[in-house]
Amino acid sequence: MSKPSVTIIGAGIVGLATACVLVERGSSVTIIDREGPAAGASQGNAGGIAWTDVAPLASPGKWKDALKWMMDPLGPLTVRPAYALKIMPWMLRFMAACSKGQVARSTVALAALNGGALPSWERVWRLTGTHNQVRRNGCLEIFDNQAKLDQYRAGWAEQRDYGIEVQEMSGDEIRDIEPELTPNIVGGGYLPGWAQMDDPKKLCLSLADWLVAQGVTFEVASVEGVQAIAEGAEIRFADGSSRYCEKLVIACGAWSKKLTAQLGDAIPLDTERGYNITVPDPGVKVSNFIMLPGHGFVLSPLEIGLRIGGAVEFGGLDLPPNWKRIDAMIAKAKTIYPKLDASVGKRWMGFRPSLPDSLPVIGKSSASEHILYGFGHAHHGLTESAVTGDMLAAMIYGETPVVDPEPFRATRF
Repeated sequence: MSKPSVTIIGAGIVGLATACVLVERGSSVTIIDREGPAAGASQGNAGGIAWTDVAPLASPGKWKDALKWMMDPLGPLTVRPAYALKIMPWMLRFMAACSKGQVARSTVALAALNGGALPSWERVWRLTGTHNQVRRNGCLEIFDNQAKLDQYRAGWAEQRDYGIEVQEMSGDEIRDIEPELTPNIVGGGYLPGWAQMDDPKKLCLSLADWLVAQGVTFEVASVEGVQAIAEGAEIRFADGSSRYCEKLVIACGAWSKKLTAQLGDAIPLDTERGYNITVPDPGVKVSNFIMLPGHGFVLSPLEIGLRIGGAVEFGGLDLPPNWKRIDAMIAKAKTIYPKLDASVGKRWMGFRPSLPDSLPVIGKSSASEHILYGFGHAHHGLTESAVTGDMLAAMIYGETPVVDPEPFRATRF
């Protein structure tokens, strides 16, 4: 087929990676964003390529944990009181997604999507010359509670079933790798296949620079409306002007819901607000990406410092940040690294676009085959962006995607 012209709404990592794939295939691409490249969640994530994840957030019994966590306003998961009624429909869908049948389906879909993530990224890194920004030091999942460790072994077994290497380690073995860890660490797992970026914002800006060099146009504008028209789409800007698009990709993360509703797709998209602090001189050496499943946050050594972040807060797009959540994570991090100094650092809060079943929306809109979606990746936006781009490009070109798009369709809700 001919090389279609594609307009992408959203200059986060999903939009940028999708543009790279389309440029590779010869398409003319325009990217429109409210603020410009990497202005949202893509700049502040932990930087991990978590292709080793196969389990959805929604899992049997997880809703019980969620209810317990929500009693602690500074815990791993909380709901702002002012947002409680608005998030209730999402929470009910989340509880339904915790059924064994749905979890099994979501796991198969997530494993397939993440299974294609690293190969897609490998090609995009080589294409754009960003391969020197990726590290392959592996990831440590560590525990200071024996019961939590025992409980987590089932997850490692499931990962091994999908061919993912997980090496269980004792506390002493982990401290051989990370000697400044507290003696209270009882054990954990090491995932050698894990990959991590030097700095997620740097990656986004490098991709944007490469795209500009290839002739891609970036526009800073707010798209307020979209409708399907014959052989394409029409978008309407905040200033009242409009434009025809031959092919349109909506990949504007947490802001996608407003546009998809105009196309007849009522998608239960909400935001998991994530918090972090990046400490340029933490006073400790952290060599590996460290996950603390029992506490709901991570320690990520980046080129620009140690990023301490994670947790989930449901509060929508408009409520102000609750910076006490970062203080709570720092306090917990100091129990893991007693010599940690986080007195100086850059604090940040961002919006993870999330769906109740832990799967993104990837595929064609209900209104037109010329309008496609790529959003809702939650904690896996960086991980899944390149493979999402491969899938969307295949659909635009009338080909079979590398990953079956059926579990990610917009009409599944």
